[in-house]
Amino acid sequence: MEERTPSFSSPQSPKVDPNQNQLCKPQLENINNNGTYVIQVPRDQVYRVPPPENARIAEKYQKTTAKVGRKRQCWIYARIVMYIGIVLCIGCLLIGFYIMLNKPKDPRFVIQQFSFQNGTNPIYNITLQVHNPNSKAGILYKEGQISLSENQQEIASGAFPTVFQEHCSSTTMTLELKELKDNSLPKEVQESVTNVNKKAHVTFSLTMQFHAGITTWQLRGGKKKYHILCQVTVDSLTEDTNILSQDCQTLL
Repeated sequence: MEERTPSFSSPQSPKVDPNQNQLCKPQLENINNNGTYVIQVPRDQVYRVPPPENARIAEKYQKTTAKVGRKRQCWIYARIVMYIGIVLCIGCLLIGFYIMLNKPKDPRFVIQQFSFQNGTNPIYNITLQVHNPNSKAGILYKEGQISLSENQQEIASGAFPTVFQEHCSSTTMTLELKELKDNSLPKEVQESVTNVNKKAHVTFSLTMQFHAGITTWQLRGGKKKYHILCQVTVDSLTEDTNILSQDCQTLL
């Protein structure tokens, strides 16, 4: 018997449908006759773009954050200003309470000397001692007006000097009062000047008006207007003039 050798036939390649290759390729569809086409891209190659709503949300968030930051800064500045104002108010209240508890006292005035220079322009020289009784406050005297009267008639005037006086101290001031123009010497003054053997007493009224400021711990307080009235009696208006009596009062 003859042996049969198996016959090997070459494998047949599978048949490919020509329409299947056309399905795998991107298809171009003719939309219109103007040359405009729609390209279909595979899904794995599509890149997502955030919608416009996301941009508006982000912009709104940024604006809100900026507003909140500005509000916080304004609130911080407001709190700092408020704290500074509170500290200043407390300091002013403490200073006010201190001034109320240590109310400044009025200065005291004493006439030490009184002399008269007769001549073409008569001059009255008065030496005044001013005492500051305040233990912690100085007094700054501003320039003011002084007038001298005899028998309710003004006969001379002058200026009050500008002087600063320390606390608990006494200051000597020299006042120079000149006779008013077109004004003759009063009768009592003439008799006291000419009568050398017999002394003729004369009483004068010295009026001083000026402003003074109280200074405590190098802090200047408010100004106060002073009106001082002094009654002084001298034995004569010769070279040796003695003060018989004097009294100074502070008028409010």
